[in-house]
Amino acid sequence: MKLLTSVLPRGSRVLPAGCWFTLVVVGCLVGLEVVGRQTSSDVHDGLAAVTLLAVGAAVAVRHRREPLPWVRALAGWGRRVASSAAWLRYEHGVDLRGTPPLPRRTPPVVWLLVLGLIAWGGLAGLAWAAFPEGWRVVGVRTSYVLYLAGLLALWAALLACTVVGVFVPVTVIDRWLKGWLGETDRRGAELAAVVGYAVLVSAIAWVVPPTAVLVLCLVVAAGAWVAYLPAGADGAAVLWRGGVDRPVYAVPLHRVLAIVAGLVALLLFDVLLTACGGRLTGAPTGEEAMPVTALLGAIAAWLVPGLLVVAFFRLWAAWRTDPARRSRPVVHVAGGDDAAARRRAARLIGTWGWKVQTAPAPRDRGVVGVELVAPDRSEATEFDPRWPLRVSEADLAAGDVKQRLDRRDEIQVRRQFFRGLAKLFKRASAFKGPGGGGYWLAPHWWFIEGMGREDADGAEEETAPPLVGPPYSRVLQARARQQAHRVLRATQVDMIFVEDGVTYRKLEKVLRVLLELYDVHGGRRKAEELHFRGLPKVRVMIHEYEPGNPFRSDQYPEPKFDDLSRVRVLHVFRDRGGHEELIEPPFDFSWTPAPVGVMG
Repeated sequence: MKLLTSVLPRGSRVLPAGCWFTLVVVGCLVGLEVVGRQTSSDVHDGLAAVTLLAVGAAVAVRHRREPLPWVRALAGWGRRVASSAAWLRYEHGVDLRGTPPLPRRTPPVVWLLVLGLIAWGGLAGLAWAAFPEGWRVVGVRTSYVLYLAGLLALWAALLACTVVGVFVPVTVIDRWLKGWLGETDRRGAELAAVVGYAVLVSAIAWVVPPTAVLVLCLVVAAGAWVAYLPAGADGAAVLWRGGVDRPVYAVPLHRVLAIVAGLVALLLFDVLLTACGGRLTGAPTGEEAMPVTALLGAIAAWLVPGLLVVAFFRLWAAWRTDPARRSRPVVHVAGGDDAAARRRAARLIGTWGWKVQTAPAPRDRGVVGVELVAPDRSEATEFDPRWPLRVSEADLAAGDVKQRLDRRDEIQVRRQFFRGLAKLFKRASAFKGPGGGGYWLAPHWWFIEGMGREDADGAEEETAPPLVGPPYSRVLQARARQQAHRVLRATQVDMIFVEDGVTYRKLEKVLRVLLELYDVHGGRRKAEELHFRGLPKVRVMIHEYEPGNPFRSDQYPEPKFDDLSRVRVLHVFRDRGGHEELIEPPFDFSWTPAPVGVMG
């Protein structure tokens, strides 16, 4: 025993620190290589993969307690590789201005990803063609440990697809159940929906080959390419540049969406083809070498159609509620001697581009009303008529009533906008932070779902402002948002920042100044700070964010924005005083009438 204890310290001096642990790790990896060559399916690979994960976890724990030299060397090599690929990193921002236009160019890394995904799909197809029973034979004959690492990555991708494929449709189903059942207990219905959907997908995956799903992924990728081709004329875009001294390029928003959709479709195609390529021509056989991988791939594949259905309805809802669209105004025609007179009036108003509802159908709220009367009872030319407006068929034929109906519709739409905005601010006021801050308001962009909250104590965080309150689509009607888009784009206001302490009534006065500016100049003049002078208890500042021109103020808070963004923001702050002084105009007493005595 003394001899053994006297030898151990000497051995510890010969071997470096952590060498015994390293030898154990190497022994485990060699054991996996030896044992893996005796396995016949990925069922055994799953057990080996668990062992490999356990070895990796042990290395991480040991390295945290006592750094291992070879782990540090691998980490340094990884950092050098990452630094050598620094040209792939880009600065990015958002462009809501659109003017002056910037050169349009897609980042080169996008095309590298497309080529890589195409090459991956080609290699996966060749592997299944060469080894119909399973491409695991390549890993068994080369490096079993590397094969296990790739298999783990593939299984992780398939499980992620499965989780997302179940979670997204179930979330939609939960919203439907909430609309049907209200606030009652929905747990039973939710559980039945989840179990039923999972059983249905599993049964289909076990019987039907996933060939149609892979074809569907290719169709989506081709459709994304077609959607990418048009240059587009929308103002919203994503800005990027390769470095500080590099030029700035723009990618229109519709191209960004097409790129994301195309890359996701290609990635899904490659993952599914790699996993279940052997099942594309028929049901599974008993000779499969990768049954677990194929089953996971088939289940993930048949969850893709549900995701595509949800994505389609989301895109359709976004298009339907897009404020940049222009929905036709609606008029309700009542009165008249008979239905034929109302039909004639409807045809006349329809030529103006209006949608027409006729009695006896009820008039919806917010719809302009017209009542057909005899010519002697017409109020078409009255200064302050009663609504529904009393008109005759001769008034409609003359066409002078159209301007009055247009103005009435615009007034009602603006009232709807202010009512919805008041509800939105009332609900969003509960999300105020203790350190102050403000709200981002932009109801005229379809890709901004609701008001964003920016707290002063979190201004340094590199995160987007969280959404507060209900989305715009719930509290603002579609035509109200379209009116906001028309006014704000004409006055060149991309976003509005409202500081805490500015009440809704004060914000309403600011917005009414914008409406007045739009009406007076016919949408041909942009808003400036001088237009808001004289508003009590608020300070309106307009700043154009662009590269190299951040917002700076000693008195007022600085809202966070990306350095590369181009946005014209209207800031509504609480008036802190000291910035301007109102001077009363001089009064000329020479024109003041003086009392004159009257001689009797």
